[in-house]
Amino acid sequence: MPLLPRSNAPRSSMLRLGSALLSALLVLVTPEALAASKSRSKAKSSKTRSGTSKAAPVTPAPQPAPSPAAEPASEERKEEEAEAVAPVVPVEQPRPVVAAKPAATARPAPAPRSAPAARPAESSPKATSGRMRIGVGPDLFLENSRLNGEQGINISRRDESFDYSSASFLSATLWLNTSVPSVSERLRVGAGARIFGNYGAGGGRTFGFGLLNEAFAFAEYGLPVANKTEVVFAARGGLSLLVPGQEFAAEIRRLQEQGVGVWSVPRVGWLAGPSVGARRRMTERILLRADILAQVQQQFLFATSEDIDGLRYTKNWNTLALRLGLSLGVEFDF
Repeated sequence: MPLLPRSNAPRSSMLRLGSALLSALLVLVTPEALAASKSRSKAKSSKTRSGTSKAAPVTPAPQPAPSPAAEPASEERKEEEAEAVAPVVPVEQPRPVVAAKPAATARPAPAPRSAPAARPAESSPKATSGRMRIGVGPDLFLENSRLNGEQGINISRRDESFDYSSASFLSATLWLNTSVPSVSERLRVGAGARIFGNYGAGGGRTFGFGLLNEAFAFAEYGLPVANKTEVVFAARGGLSLLVPGQEFAAEIRRLQEQGVGVWSVPRVGWLAGPSVGARRRMTERILLRADILAQVQQQFLFATSEDIDGLRYTKNWNTLALRLGLSLGVEFDF
């Protein structure tokens, strides 16, 4: 019997069935793959931003209802989907540890420089203002003086006055002074003595009075004007003491012989005068000075009034001297 050709129906039906299953599988798998890829890309972007801010939890995209054909999905794909759905917790990166700078080693304090020794000539006035000073020096002077005198017996009067100048032009002065910081550092007060020696009138009328000495107190104010130099303004006042001698002593003896009650005791007077000068420090303890001094002095010689043998006897003598002098001296601090 003739052979019938083999039918290809069973093979074609198998091919159709396979293609249908493959199409259905592709339809189911494609949405899931897209969703998984999107979740992975979001997770990567959130990890890159974790260094600056915490990433918001990723909300899983809604998945289509699984079809019965999707059940055979592999366990690995389910785990990947679970990881994609779980929120990504950013891990804080540890901050770089900055190494602490080593504490700076404390440098040893420089040794204090010893202050240069003050030069004796440049010592400050304040450093020596509290010291006592002793001074000595000669005085050169000119004098214009007058003896005012009269003698009376009852109503009879005899003028015994005369003008004179000193027979000498040289005297010596010794003084001691100290500062008065409670008032001013520049103010100094002190006391001194001036010795004239044998004091007498010279020129056309010579007359010897005796030994004349002065004791005085003074105050002075030093005003700095240059380096180590100051101008000194001063004033003095005190008492003078005359020890009778020469012609004056002879006059006392004559009166005593006539019964007049006069004594041979020293005669007292007063003095006053201003001065201006300059003082310069030469060393720490030695100063030189020069002053121009004007002085007025009055000396009382006789002042007696008494009755002698029924007669009223009076005798009054006093001298008034005006002196202008230049005083040179040296002072020592101690």
